[in-house]
Amino acid sequence: MTMHYDLTRINTLTESDFEFIRQQGEDARRVLSDAVIGLLTTPEGWRVCAEYRSEFGGFFPVQCRFSADDSDAWHLCVCSPGEVSPYWLLVLLSSGGEVVRTLYQNKTLQPDRVSQLIAQMAGLRRFNCTASTVVNLMSGEVTA
Repeated sequence: MTMHYDLTRINTLTESDFEFIRQQGEDARRVLSDAVIGLLTTPEGWRVCAEYRSEFGGFFPVQCRFSADDSDAWHLCVCSPGEVSPYWLLVLLSSGGEVVRTLYQNKTLQPDRVSQLIAQMAGLRRFNCTASTVVNLMSGEVTA
């Protein structure tokens, strides 16, 4: 059976639902991750990769990593609710893992808001901002 997800359906899933989907294997995770990617806007000159196994550590049922094509200095990770966190997250992660900053945390996925934050971070990347600089610039509260 092929499962399809839209924003209305994704935002009704609980942490347990996401973990159940993860347990269904790579194909189920691919469908869910692809649906999330389809709801978000990838900036020009950026790529997005989704975790289907445990490529990024396996902490979240859905983890989509946005990276600038010309640099792997830092990434933006969109993470679903699950065992680690009950929230949708957008996390800034330096390639070495020294800098980690939550930029978005909410019970629901708000694709327009998350895409806006990703675009904002892409703009900072065009100015060659480091992860530390981005954290300093975004020193306010996490957006919801």
